[in-house]
Amino acid sequence: MKYGLVVYLYLFTFFSYSQDYKIFQKKLSPNIPLEIAEQKIDSFVNNATKILPPIEIADHYHEYGLWYFQKWNIIKDITLLEKAFFYTEKSKNIKKAISNIDQQSLNKTLYNLGHFSFRKHDFFEAIKYYSEIIKANGTKKRLLFSHIALGETYTKIGDFHKALHILEKGIELAGSDKLYQKNIIDGYIQLADTYSLMGYEEYSSEIQSNLQKADSILDLVSFNTIRHKNYIYQIEGNRLLKTKKYLQANFFFHKTLENLYSGDSYNKAITYNSLGVSFHNLRKLDSAQFYIQKSISVAPNFTPAHENMGDLYIEQKDFIKGLQAYQKAIDYSVSNDKNSGYKNLITIQELEVTVNKYDLLHHLIQKANGWMQYYLYDKDKNYLTEALETFKLADKLVDIIRFESTEYKSKLFWREQGASLYRKAVETCYLLKKPEEAYYFMEKNKALLLLEDITNEQAKENTKLPVVIAKREFALKQEIYLSENELNTSQKLSKDSIQIIKEKVYQNKRVYEQFVDSISKIYPEYAVSKKKIAVLPYSTFTTKYVLEDQVILQYILDRDQGYGLLTTSNKSVFFEIKDVPVLIEDISLLRKQSSQWFVNQQQLTIYQKNANSIFQKLIPPSVHTLVKGKKITIVPDYTLQQISFDALTTSAQPHSYFIKDAEIRYAYSMSYLDRKEQVTTTSKYPFIGFAPVTFSNNKLGDLPLSKEEVLSISSLYNGDTILEEKATKANFLDTIQAYKVIHLSTHADIGDIVDPWIAFRDQKLSLHEIYATKNQSDMVVLSACKTSLGELKLGEGIMSLARGFFHSGAKSVVSSLWATNDKSSQELMLDFYKKLDKGETKASALRNAKLDYIHTHTGSELSPFYWGSLILIGDNSPITLSQNTYYWYWAGSLALLMLIISVFYIRRKKQKG
Repeated sequence: MKYGLVVYLYLFTFFSYSQDYKIFQKKLSPNIPLEIAEQKIDSFVNNATKILPPIEIADHYHEYGLWYFQKWNIIKDITLLEKAFFYTEKSKNIKKAISNIDQQSLNKTLYNLGHFSFRKHDFFEAIKYYSEIIKANGTKKRLLFSHIALGETYTKIGDFHKALHILEKGIELAGSDKLYQKNIIDGYIQLADTYSLMGYEEYSSEIQSNLQKADSILDLVSFNTIRHKNYIYQIEGNRLLKTKKYLQANFFFHKTLENLYSGDSYNKAITYNSLGVSFHNLRKLDSAQFYIQKSISVAPNFTPAHENMGDLYIEQKDFIKGLQAYQKAIDYSVSNDKNSGYKNLITIQELEVTVNKYDLLHHLIQKANGWMQYYLYDKDKNYLTEALETFKLADKLVDIIRFESTEYKSKLFWREQGASLYRKAVETCYLLKKPEEAYYFMEKNKALLLLEDITNEQAKENTKLPVVIAKREFALKQEIYLSENELNTSQKLSKDSIQIIKEKVYQNKRVYEQFVDSISKIYPEYAVSKKKIAVLPYSTFTTKYVLEDQVILQYILDRDQGYGLLTTSNKSVFFEIKDVPVLIEDISLLRKQSSQWFVNQQQLTIYQKNANSIFQKLIPPSVHTLVKGKKITIVPDYTLQQISFDALTTSAQPHSYFIKDAEIRYAYSMSYLDRKEQVTTTSKYPFIGFAPVTFSNNKLGDLPLSKEEVLSISSLYNGDTILEEKATKANFLDTIQAYKVIHLSTHADIGDIVDPWIAFRDQKLSLHEIYATKNQSDMVVLSACKTSLGELKLGEGIMSLARGFFHSGAKSVVSSLWATNDKSSQELMLDFYKKLDKGETKASALRNAKLDYIHTHTGSELSPFYWGSLILIGDNSPITLSQNTYYWYWAGSLALLMLIISVFYIRRKKQKG
């Protein structure tokens, strides 16, 4: 249900010139008829511009723009707003042409242009003008106003994390200066509103904290506080509503209504709608309908009320009325006067230009869900088709919003928002028996930001972006990652020191954004190419990756539902995963069981039962029969990314591990796997191994077997090693670009989950620091603990060390799902590399190393703890490294050449004979 968000504050200050404005007011009083006023303006333009100095002309144009805006604010005729912008822009152009222009004068005009653009819903133009003021670094007052306005604008386009950062920066600028108390209050309220858009439940404490800060300052000020109090009551009421404290929420809604003036129809509509939602949750449906209808009656274009009315109708099985209500919400989102039928689908063009994309996305999803409810009621599959088409439209809108967000965290937020959409779309495909359509939505639900990053890198190459510019782009991005890492590790620093680091992050992001904007204008083909983030077409997917002995098993999962899709050369099996909440609990138990060895038969039996129960849900008999003896690429989702499919058991028989039936590798998505295969690496040397053995950090224990592991592997390939005191973080960063295979035998952990790390002799290397590197490796092997674990982001994946190395260039990564045992890990690694040296693929080598281990060990050493942690993600081609292999390659080539020469010589001799 949509609560209706607080209407944007619009607490802008407009700038004019006091003395000139008095003269101006004599010419054009606010009450003068529009026609006469425009005649005077035309007269001025035709006559005075010929005799007045440029600065005075610019000032007059500035005031004309403000006058037109004030007229528009009363009449709401869009042509007046256009004229306000037109004259203000003329003022700006004249001022920019004056060499010694006062920057503050120019900033006043830029600020008004920013606000007029905002009110025209041209948010990117508004961002440009506000950013220009901030870049010019004007007065404290102008900077403060511009930060608050810019933060509101970023919130409007859904770039929430950037909005938060800029709003916090504005509040910091104001400090404790009483002159700016009103602006500080605005900032705190806008912060609360932005957090509410990101999720009332997830950010409940942040919302409450910012509202309390605003309220505490309101108690000290002398100006009228009713409007600000109303904003606080409304947001707090919605927070309580979302956290299921309905009666407390209603108290705040009624307080809001008491303070609203009679003509404030839009804010009344917001509050009535919230009351309606509250009563709906209290199961008082008559009261719910009464308040939602009241919301619609006072402000028909307030779209959340129409959506909530649709929810009421759907619940009452009045599906046509429900769908009509959803369509009204959609129509009002794209046009105030549009009135289409409930089967209507809006166009892509309408999606792109709509202002309230956040609300529109929710309306589209709810309408699609309404069609699904209609299908469940009377089983007409045409309704499912309508639902699927609506989900496709919502998917397009998610893409548009994601592209408009430049902040990485905002992109992640929109990936999470899309996750539920894609799962529902796959459910629709399942009911329609359309596996090809499901494939698309499953792909859209995974690793799209990794795909976006590699698309950007390929766009640089494809459009032949100059090397110096490409390097500069990466260097600026590198500065962002490193400063973010500094911020992540700054918890023990003083508040002032943390603020300095936050400022560094902010400035680095601004510089990067400005640089990317500039090269996009100079190289428009690059700007277009980097946005071509396409899902691998189904036809290419089946032709290239599905063979007689190779199959693909994809999943999509959330907390409540899940589906699997097996694609083989002969058929597809599209299946629903049963009892998903129970499955998630079982997986949680499995992870604990896998991270320790079994000390008795009872523990093995309990594990066996749980692992088999999970197996039956994820690989039902119809799937198991088709994958036996095959090479499987598994594309997991959600918590499935945290388990080893190798170690699942196929039956009640002891040690009936799935690894015995099939060869397994993993992929983040097939689209990303395919893009990675297109990348050509240019590594100079075959192998490098790192083993610090001991560590400066006393909390990290010694790893005496790691040195032997690295030396033994290196001897196979005559590779390089960096050991003990030389295995420093700096040496690693200096060498990683030159090697085909990078092997790290060391400590690693997920830390506080947000920023996993891997240890070197002197320091830890964090995930953010890995993002800031580049490598040319075909394979990175992380012989360390939990390198495939990290923060789980719905719709994108796990933010693990393995993902970090993919981001920095690796084509494949061998990583671990739990803490590994030193001795067994060393044994597996040596065997893995030996099998690689014999020409096996990476997945085959890893599988056979594990099988050899299972066949040669007994008792507790057969526990998956010892052998099941390591997995291969990504490219599966063989890797040729050893000098022996190179020797036989050249020897064979030379022998073949000699044979050809001999045949040629014999034939020539016969011809002469």
